[in-house]
Amino acid sequence: MNDAIADVTIHIDESIDAQTRVSLEKMLMAMDGVAAASSHNGTSHLMVVKFDPERLQTHDILRTVVGTGLHAELIGL
Repeated sequence: MNDAIADVTIHIDESIDAQTRVSLEKMLMAMDGVAAASSHNGTSHLMVVKFDPERLQTHDILRTVVGTGLHAELIGL
């Protein structure tokens, strides 16, 4: 990864349990260009993903989340 790391917040419409959240974080971390993916118990519907914008686009990250069957949208773009 290069030195330019960006981040995006994803809003997940559904309530997800801790196991699903951890699974989703691992799936995102496996993507080429993702540096970190995290959420917290109190705000499990929000996930912050840090990524290399030269290797990955925000819509690719969102497509991965939506591909799991969840309904989600990007925040702050």
